Amino acid sequence: MASLFYPNRNKNGSGKSPGDGQDGPQPKKRCLRRLTSRQAEILEGFFSVCAHPDETQRIQLAAMTGLGLHQVKFWFQNKRTHVKHLSGKEENYRLKVENEMLREENDMFKQAQNNALCPRCTNDPGFLQILKELEQVKAQNQMLQQELQQMRIDNEARLTMRPPIRVFHLEPSSGNAFGMQDEVQALTEVAKSAAHELFILSDSSSPLWLAVPGGSFQVLNRMAYAQMFPGQMGVGTIGLTAEATRASAVVMLDPKSIVEFLMDSGSFGPFFPGLMSGAATSTKVYNWPQNSEAGYDGAMQLLTVEMVFPSPLVPVRKCTFLRYCKRLELGAMAVVDVSLDDGAKCQKMPSGILIQPIRHNSCKVTAIEHVRVDGSGTHELFQACLSGLLFGARRWVMSMARQSARLRDVFHVTNCTLDVTSRGRKAIMKLADNLLANYTGSIAGLPADDWSVQCGEGTEEDVKIAYRRNDDGSNTAIVCTSATFLLPLPMRMVFDLLKSNLLRVKWDVLVNGGCVKEVVRVANGVGSEDAVSILHVKHGSGANKETMMILQNSCYDASGSFMVYSSLDKHVMEMITSPGGEEAMSNIALFPAGFSLVPLADPANAGSPIGEAGGTVMTAGFQILMKLARGTGLCPRSVSSAIKIMTEHIEAIKDTLQNSHPVFYKTIQSPN
Repeated sequence: MASLFYPNRNKNGSGKSPGDGQDGPQPKKRCLRRLTSRQAEILEGFFSVCAHPDETQRIQLAAMTGLGLHQVKFWFQNKRTHVKHLSGKEENYRLKVENEMLREENDMFKQAQNNALCPRCTNDPGFLQILKELEQVKAQNQMLQQELQQMRIDNEARLTMRPPIRVFHLEPSSGNAFGMQDEVQALTEVAKSAAHELFILSDSSSPLWLAVPGGSFQVLNRMAYAQMFPGQMGVGTIGLTAEATRASAVVMLDPKSIVEFLMDSGSFGPFFPGLMSGAATSTKVYNWPQNSEAGYDGAMQLLTVEMVFPSPLVPVRKCTFLRYCKRLELGAMAVVDVSLDDGAKCQKMPSGILIQPIRHNSCKVTAIEHVRVDGSGTHELFQACLSGLLFGARRWVMSMARQSARLRDVFHVTNCTLDVTSRGRKAIMKLADNLLANYTGSIAGLPADDWSVQCGEGTEEDVKIAYRRNDDGSNTAIVCTSATFLLPLPMRMVFDLLKSNLLRVKWDVLVNGGCVKEVVRVANGVGSEDAVSILHVKHGSGANKETMMILQNSCYDASGSFMVYSSLDKHVMEMITSPGGEEAMSNIALFPAGFSLVPLADPANAGSPIGEAGGTVMTAGFQILMKLARGTGLCPRSVSSAIKIMTEHIEAIKDTLQNSHPVFYKTIQSPN
């Protein structure tokens, strides 16, 4: 009977079990319970918006989930630790890269400090006079150097620039070999002159640039530029507006790979999805390496690109320019752009990209975008965004940083609950880039030969309808509906609320009351908001449960944010992620939907970071498949149906943004 009341004794006759300590038996381990899918959905949805809830928000979450207050508190603590652990390795690498950049700047400042003459603490009149004369000599020397530099540029321009270029437009044949040689020589001098100006503009200590308040890019100091380059300001500027910006970023690629993306016309477009309509066109090649091992030093070609922004109210910028590559010291590279035609509506002044290696597979990239363009066709909603946001250097460098980070992360899934191979993740990422390019190409104001405009201008009051006929003989067309409108909320708040999976049911017609969960995060880009992911939407329960997959490509940046998505059947997604998925992508028809955001600055909060205050210009768009009328164009009923869907979509988005539950934000009010 004793065995019923006492534990089994061990060999030494002690009544204690092996797990008991000296002070008696240890407390039993608590029984852990897993969260239900509904509880996890609520907590995950709130965490995507706010990772540090206050006491009031924790009480509200506890009431919504049925959990205890301490359980909610510890869940957020564990979730923050888990996320920090997942992103720690990549963040550590990026911090090391930024540390290298700061170390280089620190060495530069130390060198400048050692070379500077520090005045003594003395009242000796003779010594003060020497210092005064020395400062005058320094000022005169700097002025003479600038004058000498400008004289050299003017002489090169006078001898070799545009007048000879218009003469030599000959085909490379045996009869005009000498003319072709003269043309290449003249264009090489033009490219070298543009590269010389680019190096001056890229100098970090130059007074040619002014920092944008609250921003991460710089705008050109017009007065300083006119003094240093007086011949550049008045040439061909009638009816054109000058835009000039400079921005830098860390790119997780080696210089050789970056140069290959920039110089290869076939890779240039895919490396910047959403910024150009299709691939760049190489009009003419003047100098090219014989093989890839030789590098692109001295390579020179004439490129034509169409730069776009995803809004029907922003015209396309078609620009033809000479692209020249030059190798610099210490492994650095420069890719220089300059236009040759003074009569074009978009002309590139000496611009380009400077690539400086920092450490293995990482570079500091500085982009300078200086153009003269006819901006009269841009709608007034975007006029305030033309100075560096829509087509500025910040957008180019951040696209490079985003694509390189995704390429680096494509073999490292940070949040995945499905078994997806690395080849499958690569296929999904490529499909996401195609999704963004398809969406941008249908929304932007492209030429009529791509999309036929049925009606509308593109504002909220006048929705734009365009269509493209299918070539399969089915008498159907892909109909694109888009509209741009103003929101009195900061871009940061707008993006966070729309990206929340918990709030998505309120505005996304694809969800339609279902439960949304992220099942695959293919790659994280520059930040946590920059990701390619697959969402799982569940409708119903039990035997009537239906599932749908959504492919989503999203990114947040001060120069503009976007979120583009498209529905995919589950078996289609399984086909893509299986071996041979890249071949299956060519047979997939995507009908993207999404939105693009551009921040509007708040004059009352000039020092706030861009996007954290002020308003937002939002463009919403979607594609659907419709039947064509027997004649040409869409039938009126189809047009009315598309306009109705867009109007209801805009109303749902506004209601979600301005009337969301206070659990997401304490107050959602207009900054006005």
